[in-house]
Amino acid sequence: MGKVGRFVSDPKAGAYCHIALDSGEKILVNHDKGGFKGGRLTISQVKWLGLGGETVFQCDLDSAAGKAAMRGLTKGVDSGSARATPLGAFVEHVQDCKDIAAVKSKCTALVTSTEVG
Repeated sequence: MGKVGRFVSDPKAGAYCHIALDSGEKILVNHDKGGFKGGRLTISQVKWLGLGGETVFQCDLDSAAGKAAMRGLTKGVDSGSARATPLGAFVEHVQDCKDIAAVKSKCTALVTSTEVG
């Protein structure tokens, strides 16, 4: 399981969390609004010294697919917990991924399955 960093909340930048995957690759999970609101959630690969990075996944939480994904990720979760937030839900969803490819695959499958069902 990957090593999850602390959750950081910034009123201007939203909320984010770094995760070091088993492969040694690092990702940044970022919710542009923080808290429980919609907005955009992105997962980016963090390069050397935290510079640059490729967007691995992004989700518009205000879209039908984004809302469905959040419903699926937060089903049965205490509404006051960190796991009920977009950041917490997606960190929980990807923290056991071994590498970037697994993150991409798992997130794409989540959004695809919620669009279909």
